[in-house]
Amino acid sequence: MSEHKLQRFVRSGAASGQFRIQPRDIALIRDIASYQFLSSAQILALHPGSRRNLQRRLTLLFRLGYVERPLAQKDNSLPSDFLVYSLGKKGASLAFADKRDVQTWVRRNAKISSPNLAHALMVSQFRTALMLALPKRGGEVARWLQGYDLKDELTAKGRSPALVPDGFFTVKLGGKQWHFFLEADRSTMTHHRFLAKMRTYWTWFVEKTYNDHLHFQSFRVLTITNTAGRRDNLRVATKSADTRRTGSGLFLFGYEKDYTLDNPASVLQSIWLSAKDDAAHPLFE
Repeated sequence: MSEHKLQRFVRSGAASGQFRIQPRDIALIRDIASYQFLSSAQILALHPGSRRNLQRRLTLLFRLGYVERPLAQKDNSLPSDFLVYSLGKKGASLAFADKRDVQTWVRRNAKISSPNLAHALMVSQFRTALMLALPKRGGEVARWLQGYDLKDELTAKGRSPALVPDGFFTVKLGGKQWHFFLEADRSTMTHHRFLAKMRTYWTWFVEKTYNDHLHFQSFRVLTITNTAGRRDNLRVATKSADTRRTGSGLFLFGYEKDYTLDNPASVLQSIWLSAKDDAAHPLFE
């Protein structure tokens, strides 16, 4: 990596003495805290406006310690205007109103050594597209859990879950509530292990393991993949996840390139394949 690019990860130069935290800065920081990792492209999609002004603001927030630029991204070949952000220590005090939440974040953040940024950004990309698409359909994401927050929910009351999903979310749309567990797959898991994970979800579905605790009657499992071929292979493998091994509509699969931040509405359209049949389905039907 060039010396110029390396300098992007060094807090060199004093921030302007005229800098003051603005409401838009707090909104940026809270989004980064909630998503855990966001690329500059995803931040711009969530906070549209001047790219130059946004980048300048993010640079100042980085220099002052409100946000971080994770060093793990230095090993990747990123475009010159592409950076990944996470929450900084000073930002935590703005993102969380309760000091106990700040302390919890400090403890959890200390355990994150070298995150798989490609995987984290895959989750953030889907969530960003969903957040942008739903309001235009009169819907909203009513709840989103991931990381330690989701793990805490699943381990409450002495439970020891067989797996911790990459995410769990609830959507309000058309007078209904829809609940999904989310898996982001980057082709690193064997089909055998993936099938075992899907069978665990099937057990949760049949035995209603988390229905009362997570407040839902039913759910679906959404898997996003980094290639269309991987999507198709996992879908076929999952046909034997249900008891009858005939394929269930509980499981949906999508290819991450089939939805974009330029056209976020595509995430709701018929791009999702089911383990039950060969038809393409919208996310909500």
